[in-house]
Parts: sequence; structure tokens; C-alpha cells
Amino acid sequence: MRSRGWPTAGIMALMISAAMARELDGQAAIGGSVFDAATGRPVAGATVRVTGTGLRAITRADGSFSIQGADVAPLRLTVSADGYRAWERDLDASSTVDLRIELARTLFEVPDLVVTASREATRSGESPVSVAVIGGDELDARNVITLDEALPFAQGVIFNSGQMDIRGATGLARGVGSRVLMLLDGHRALSGVGASIEYEALPTLDVDRIEIVKGPHSTLWGTNALGGVVNVVTKRPPATPETIVRAYYGLFDTPSDISFTDENLDMEGLALQHSRRIGDVGGTVFVAREQSDGFRQNGNLERWRFRAKTVFPAESANPWELFINWTREDAEEFFTWLSPERPLEVDPLELGDWIRTTDVIAGITANPIATPTARLQIRPQLYHGRSQNHFHDNEDFHRSTRLGTDVQLSLFPSRDHSLSLGAEVAVTGVTSNFLSPDPDVTDLAVFAQDEVVISPTVRGSFGLRLDYHKASMAEEDLALNPKLGLVYQPNEGLSFRGSLSRGYRAPSISEQFTATRVFGFRVVPNLELSGESAWAGEVGATVAFSDRVWLDAGAFWSEYDDLIEPAQAPNEILTFQFRNVAEARVRGLDAGVRVGVVPNRLNVMANYVLLDTRDKRTDTALPYRSRHNLTTTLSGWNDWVALDIRHRSRVDEVLAFPFDERKSITLFDLRFSGNVLGTEVQAKVENLFQAEYVDVQERSPGQTRSFRLTVSPKF
Repeated sequence: MRSRGWPTAGIMALMISAAMARELDGQAAIGGSVFDAATGRPVAGATVRVTGTGLRAITRADGSFSIQGADVAPLRLTVSADGYRAWERDLDASSTVDLRIELARTLFEVPDLVVTASREATRSGESPVSVAVIGGDELDARNVITLDEALPFAQGVIFNSGQMDIRGATGLARGVGSRVLMLLDGHRALSGVGASIEYEALPTLDVDRIEIVKGPHSTLWGTNALGGVVNVVTKRPPATPETIVRAYYGLFDTPSDISFTDENLDMEGLALQHSRRIGDVGGTVFVAREQSDGFRQNGNLERWRFRAKTVFPAESANPWELFINWTREDAEEFFTWLSPERPLEVDPLELGDWIRTTDVIAGITANPIATPTARLQIRPQLYHGRSQNHFHDNEDFHRSTRLGTDVQLSLFPSRDHSLSLGAEVAVTGVTSNFLSPDPDVTDLAVFAQDEVVISPTVRGSFGLRLDYHKASMAEEDLALNPKLGLVYQPNEGLSFRGSLSRGYRAPSISEQFTATRVFGFRVVPNLELSGESAWAGEVGATVAFSDRVWLDAGAFWSEYDDLIEPAQAPNEILTFQFRNVAEARVRGLDAGVRVGVVPNRLNVMANYVLLDTRDKRTDTALPYRSRHNLTTTLSGWNDWVALDIRHRSRVDEVLAFPFDERKSITLFDLRFSGNVLGTEVQAKVENLFQAEYVDVQERSPGQTRSFRLTVSPKF
């Protein structure tokens, strides 16, 4: 009964927004071209916005743009493009046509125009929450196979044995729930049963940027946004046909004293992507195959990936988009080492254990209404996942399908006021032999956010979201998540921010319904399990001292309630279940700096996270959190050569094997890139100095030194 009301709500939203649309007669036309200030070449793909309205445009291949329906001047125009400093100016009635806009390049990529923080295109300095961005050029320069290789170098992001953690919100939980919400072009991209991030299902070649919003952000995005939100924003197909081939080959360099084979351990991959426009429709098709022996015993991997995306009208500021991603992976499994003396080997019983997973994500972004005062966006989505264990002691499997849609109505009553209203509905069905009973899950939500320009230097925002989560045979959850934010921006190069918000994460299906055996222990369902929540506050500042120095820092404090952890089942011996057992506090400092030491010759990027964590039950530090976390990149000659450094201090607490030796971890990676006969050639050495380390999860060694060569011709 609940779900039948949602189409009616969508129709009413259409009627309301249509009624509020303004007539175009007597309104201004804005047009011109955008150029690179240094070279004079046109800048394609720049975003041109009329501030305080729903009007925007994307520059064409020749740099030109046009916007119809703006209020008669005065009005403010903002132009943003990756790798350039934003351009902003007030226009009068005589200066709205034939504009020549010149953008100055920046020495390094810093957050500018983002959509994830407020669900609308906003300059990051106007957001009351902390935002980090990895641009497409940086992603390409880092020579990554999957996105989790680049994300550890984003400000505020830490990785624990492959699991993403933002500001200490997440420790380590293998495939049973992420406290970071992953989005793909605004669509939810978490697995159906474990609600975990499957990085291999995310694109790499057509990524425009990755936006990371830090701290609880459930007010706009709902469950799983307890620690933050990561949105992978993909590129539009270019105006001219383009074909990219990316091939790589690499070797693992295993130390002789711990080697387990005389054969070479290698990795290889081949990807092909083609983009073109046919009339006013743009399309991109991607296919790839990857294989790796892994650096550990039982580490073989084979993966196939396919992606297709279409955009129409291709040059519209509010196009309709459709995409589908398909991934199939066969991967052998390494749980824990055989012994400290043989850390790369597994128990002989586990040899040959492997998992097959298949994931399909499909989504549509529809923009049926886009006027100066209103925009309606609808995002229906399908996720289907299959997983099958082929282990020596079990043959667990699951299949899940999640159908959902997200409706958002953005209103712009005036230049200084915007209002976003929205709703979400999703239904998940699961079939499995290790979940009891096979669950059906319903998620419903409504949300609103109001943003107001209080004065020329002060902006405020208030948001509220109500989430309803119900799994069959289990307790239902109802969560109210408010947010209050304030920004003070005295000038273009300085911005102060502050926010108070509440985050929420519903229990994953695997946490609530798992009934199986793991390492000889029995795991039973917990139908009374409820969601986790957190209150968090932050104050921060962003400073651009000059074109060569950029600094961002934020102090944060989070209080977590009802955290879900594995614990002994009541009145049972050697039997476990997931329970709401923990209350915790996490506070700290998150800072990032970008310095152009010698322009175009030496750039320095450094990110630092200081964590002070406390489990309120035991008065000890939370497990798998390092107090000091530092990443640094030194790049020279426009990324021709770069050195990446990752450091984290000793983890104070772990969940198992607490008496094993633990120590700090410092890793060095070296990268080279260049152009040979029109082909991009990249070389990468990971773990340059062959550091011996445990990858946070105890008795699980980190990767040995490896060498990789990548060639990427474009046609």
C-alpha cells in the first residue's frame, strides 16, 4: 500500500513544478564562449551556471554555450571546469551575449564544483561539510586498475584491508556492511546482501571526478552514509569519436625467504572503450578482461567487465542518461596465513577455495523538468548480484535483486534561496542457502533541504530526512536525521564552515540473517538487530593563499550508538551473531595541503588524519584505527615522475590475535609516465622498498613489491 502512493507523489511533483515554471518572454538570453587563458583554445565541457536558478549549460566542442530564460540582469554567472580556476561575475543587461570568458589553469586539482554535498551543483567553498575530490586527470596519472587504488590518496580517506574508512567511522568488517555510501552518477552502488562496495564493478576509464563528502550525510542520502558519501561522476561522450585501448602487464617480486612457488606471479589486463555521438545522442561502450596470480598463495583472479552509457541530448545541461555495468569475477580466497614464517601461504585445506560473483548495476537519470525556478530529477535503478562460494567446507550462495527509485524536486524561489524536496523507495529480494529466512527488504524515505544566503558572506542550510527500513520477520527501523550547516566566506580565497548532523545505517541483510559456520564457529541470525546511528559536528576552513598554495583543515567529533559487531549469542556457547553492542566516540583532525613548489616542475600533495577513538564499553581505542594517518605525493614535470607515500601508525586494538606483533606501516610507490609516438606509457613500482607489513587485518600480509607497465593508445 505504501509503494502505490509513490507514483501519485511523482505526478503531483510534476504538476507543482510545472505550475511554478516562469514564462520565457521578456527574459534574458546569455551566450558566449569559454577559452583557456594561456593558450586561447576553447574549453569544452565547462559548466556555466546562473547563480540562484536552475539554469545551466555545458560548453560545446568550440567552447560556446547559450542559456535561455534567465531573469533580466542583474544576475551572476559562474563558470567551472576541471583543472581551471572558477570564473564568477555579475552581469548587467548590456553584457549577457557574446561573452568571452577566459579560464586560468590551476597547478593542481582542488575541489570546486560538486553535486554530492547538496544534491545540486555547488561550489565546494559554499558547502558546510568537508568535500574532497579526485579528478579524472589525477586518476589517470595514478595508473590504477580499480578505484580503491586511488581513493587512499583522497583527503580524509583511509583503507583497512580493502575496506574504505572515512575519518575513523569504519574499522574492518569483511563484506557485511559499509559505513560509506558509494554512488555511481548519483545511483546507489552497494551490493544487495552485504551492502558492501564492489570496486571492480565501478568504471575507471570514463571517470570525470570522484567526490568524497566526509562525515554523516544521511540527511540527503540515507542509509550507509554514516561515515560519508563517495560519488563517482562519469564523463559525457565527447563530441568527436574516441577509442581508448589500455593494456597492462605486471610482476610480483616475492622475497626468496617467503616465496611459495618457482613460477612467476604476474598480472595482466586489456580494456577497450569507444565513445561517439550519433546526432544528438552520445554513447560509450567499455569492455575489459583482467587476470592476476596474486602475490599470495590461493590468490588467482579472473575478471570480466562491461559498461555501456548513453546521454541525450548530448549537449544539454540536463540530459537523460542511461547506463549498465556488468562484472563477473572468479577469485581464490586468502583468509589467514599458514604461519609467521610462511605468511604468503594458506592452510592446505584451503587450497582451491574460490568465489564467483556477478554484479549488474543499471540506472536512468531523467530530467523531465528544467526551468529557471524548478528542476525535477528521477533516478530509477536496478542492482542484481550473485555470489557462490566454492570452499572446502561450504558451498554458500546468494542471489539478490534491488529495485528502487529516487525522486528530487529542486526549487529556486530567488537568487538567494533554494529548496530540495525528495523521496526514495527500494525493494530487495534475496534467495540464499545461508540466510534464514530468505528476506525481503523495503526501504522508504522522504527528505528536504533548505539553503539560504543570509548575507553576502554567510550561507546557511537545514535538512531533514525520515528513513523507514523493514526486513521480513525482523524489527522495523524508523530514523530521523537532521542537519544544520553554516558557511562564512569573507573572500574568494577563504571559507569557514561548521555543521551538525545525524547519520544512520540500517543493518545489512548478511548481518541480520546469516546462518552458517565460519572457521568452525556457528553464526545465527538476529531478527532484533536495529540500525546504527551517529551525531557528528565539524568546524573547518579552506584557504587559497595564492595560485601555488591551498590548505583545507577540519576538526570533527562523532558519537556513535548501537554499533553493529559480531558478539556471542545470548546463552549459547561458541555461537555468534551480529548485535548492537557498541557505543563509541571518534574525534580528530583532517587536513590537506597542495603546494606548487616549482610550478609545473614540483608539486606536493599531503593529507593527514589524526584519530582519537574510544569504545565506551571498554574504555579502549576502537579496533583497526591508527592514530596517525599520512599520505603524500611528490610529482614532477607534470606527473612525468611521482612518488607516493603512505604511512599509518601502529593499530592499538584488533578483534583477533591481540598478542601478535603489530607495527607502523610505511609504503613507497614510484610512478613514471610519458608519451611515446602518441601513446601514453606508464610504469609503476608499488611497495618500492619491499616493506614487510600486515595489512591491518591480523595475519594477512600486505602486497609485496610489484612492477606494472601500462600503455594507453587513443584513436
